[in-house]
Amino acid sequence: MATTEYHLADYPANLCGAIGYYAYDALHQIEQIDFANNNYEMPIYKAVFYNRYFIFDHQEKSAWQVDFSYQNPSLLNQREAVADYFAVTEVQPECSATIYQDKVEKIRDYILAGDVYEVNLSQQIRARFQGNAYRLFQKLYTINAAPFSGYLNFGQHKIICNSPEMFLQAEENKVQTRPIKGTVARSADRQTDIANRQWLLKSAKDQAELYMIIDLLRNDLGKICQYGSVQVEAAKRLEAYQNVYHLIGIISGSLESRYDYIDLIRACFPGGSITGCPKVRSMEIIRELESYNRHLYTGSIFLMNQKYLDSNIVIRSAIITGDEIFLNSGGAITIDSSAQAEYAETEAKLASLLQAIQN
Repeated sequence: MATTEYHLADYPANLCGAIGYYAYDALHQIEQIDFANNNYEMPIYKAVFYNRYFIFDHQEKSAWQVDFSYQNPSLLNQREAVADYFAVTEVQPECSATIYQDKVEKIRDYILAGDVYEVNLSQQIRARFQGNAYRLFQKLYTINAAPFSGYLNFGQHKIICNSPEMFLQAEENKVQTRPIKGTVARSADRQTDIANRQWLLKSAKDQAELYMIIDLLRNDLGKICQYGSVQVEAAKRLEAYQNVYHLIGIISGSLESRYDYIDLIRACFPGGSITGCPKVRSMEIIRELESYNRHLYTGSIFLMNQKYLDSNIVIRSAIITGDEIFLNSGGAITIDSSAQAEYAETEAKLASLLQAIQN
């Protein structure tokens, strides 16, 4: 156990810092794009410094408790009294399969008109929630132990994140991003599972999606990285998760000395994998076609200090506000998209969440 000031901190205390989020709607502080219809209120940014951190290194099978002291007193002076159960009722999709598929066709029209190459389109499910939000997170993580999961309790807003996707990681000036593009469901039948994996690896459509976003993120990193330092470390890599396979790319660079991590986030936010290409026009089309603000969905949860940043893309997630819960799911639409297949992909991505909310 260590109690120390940050600037003297050694490993693992040097990994501790502010924990919080940037909502997708923070884009309106960066680009001149109007808000959509608001379905609930949520701050676009929030972060806290904790007094105590627990750090687990699963590879080395080591664990630490790190305590910090601050000049100001802690705001955590009482525990929230909650039940030991949760219940989700009155589940209501924001749109039908037909309406979602019509939106896919509208995006294909925009692509044919030359506006965009790719747009990420989502749908939303809302329901009533009561009980213990952390119990829902525990159940969801048991179903799918996604590597960039997280649970944040900000009182009125509780965030249950089961994300497989990294947004930005940085240590000192070394920066990396890993977009996901391309998804196929896994199967309990071994032969079907192998066939699905091979189909994804050979899919020209999914490869095109991934390469477009890799190029977009190379450009985003190029705004604040040293000239010539931005590299594509992996153009297409298959990763297996409990319910799906994904294709990912890995792009890295070296941050210019005059920029910090806030500049890095601003240059790359929102992530290209959940907006489209070109990014600004894609976000304008998202604003037109989606009947709700995304709020934190497709934003980013982060842990950050002056020398270290770790952040995700908030997908496969649920936001609880008051007595309501909101689930979102989406996918990239290209000229080769099938409206029916795109809707089916959103359902596959929602599978773990829908399984978790059922008692």
